[in-house]
Amino acid sequence: MQPQVLIPWDREEAISVDEAAHAALKSAGTIWTWARDRHIGRRVGGGTWMISHPALMMLLNNDAAALSAYLAGDRRSDHVGSYFDRLLISRVS
Repeated sequence: MQPQVLIPWDREEAISVDEAAHAALKSAGTIWTWARDRHIGRRVGGGTWMISHPALMMLLNNDAAALSAYLAGDRRSDHVGSYFDRLLISRVS
């Protein structure tokens, strides 16, 4: 199954690679690599990489269980939803 990062698309959840780099105190190259290899982002529109802010926070917190659930499509469980709540992002179905 394909990782369900930013699926369904929700602009409120997405941040740019540069915004993610700033939030994570990492380089844009590191964020791009994480997006590709750790599935915390995807290409949207004309090929621009966007990062899931909740998925980034899960990765930074070493919360493999939440990230795995998120990538499987979970946006509603308490564990995954707590990241959306902390970031003041609505949980989409």
